[in-house]
Amino acid sequence: MKKIIIIGLMTAAFISCSENMDKGLVSADEDAISKGYTIDCDFGEVDISKAYLSQYVKGNWEHKDSADVVEGKFSFSGELELPEVWYIKFDDKEAYVSLFVENSQISVSGATLNRDSITISGSSIQDALTEFNEGQEGFYKEMDKMEIDYMAAREIEDTAKMNQIDLDFDLVFDKINEYIVKYIGDNTSSVLAPYLLVSYLGNDFTADQMDSTLKTFSKEIINSKYVLKIQERSAKMRTTEVGAVAPLFAQNDPEGNPISLESFRGEYLLIDFWASWCGPCRNENPNVVAAYNKYHAMGFDVLGVSLDDNTEKWLAAIDKDGLNWTHVSDLKGWVNEVGQLYGVNSIPHSILLDKDGVIIAKNLRGEELHKKLAEVFLK
Repeated sequence: MKKIIIIGLMTAAFISCSENMDKGLVSADEDAISKGYTIDCDFGEVDISKAYLSQYVKGNWEHKDSADVVEGKFSFSGELELPEVWYIKFDDKEAYVSLFVENSQISVSGATLNRDSITISGSSIQDALTEFNEGQEGFYKEMDKMEIDYMAAREIEDTAKMNQIDLDFDLVFDKINEYIVKYIGDNTSSVLAPYLLVSYLGNDFTADQMDSTLKTFSKEIINSKYVLKIQERSAKMRTTEVGAVAPLFAQNDPEGNPISLESFRGEYLLIDFWASWCGPCRNENPNVVAAYNKYHAMGFDVLGVSLDDNTEKWLAAIDKDGLNWTHVSDLKGWVNEVGQLYGVNSIPHSILLDKDGVIIAKNLRGEELHKKLAEVFLK
């Protein structure tokens, strides 16, 4: 199934910032507001004592600012060249609020730390992002229902039903991509455009498409961190395009033995990026198992690269899904070094290599994988 887990900014390599000293509650006069941002927060009676304005950098939270919480209230202030997505973290809680910060007076409030109860106002680009998300809610509701139906069909091994859902799912997924592409094309002077490209289309756009889209952005936003991220990703994608020799790597299997990509020379190999916690990956696993069982004796192999960070969950998923091929991971989650090398920012993600290690296809799922393997082995 084509549905992917969007990493977006949670996996982007952000520009790191040093943590400022605690400021407590901050007030800003009109002149300060005009030059920078002020984020006034009110979480009522929620049990929190400390809040942080943070970024997520290479798998770790980095706090840019912090504030003591007094009766649920706290504030941050500063100045930005261009809007960016930041996160408000609370004490040692897992909950966080993500928001676009720009140089304006921003208010964040909530009766709880549940995202559905939180209101953000004062950021025009945050409002635009909310409008964008609302525009695709119908698509995702439809896809959620399909996932439930797919799992039910999988339980009773109704292959015909699963295949039909795959096809229907892909059609809706294509509609979402069309919606995103159109939105980006209609908003080329907004930082939201490159942000959406990074967050949603990083695995579906080719390097040429990225470079072409970059040329449409207005000069006012070319210094955005998201434009820089697109440039970096495009350059990295050039090394993993169809026709290129796959970059070599070595990573440990569950027993701690280093497994090199080069050791698979002479076989057609599917490098499968996945994780135990990734629902769409687990949904696709039976399809990969079927392909492996059918073509392995003919010279087809699979190398699973897991973006897990928990050994037990990783191994349990391998066993439960019957993934009887070689697996590797450095257990660094989203910042898996092989994933970083290949520019993976959403999963499932796969790359098919020929016997010489040349990339011949990418992101083949469902029937597409079987059709390609049939071309290779049954011609």
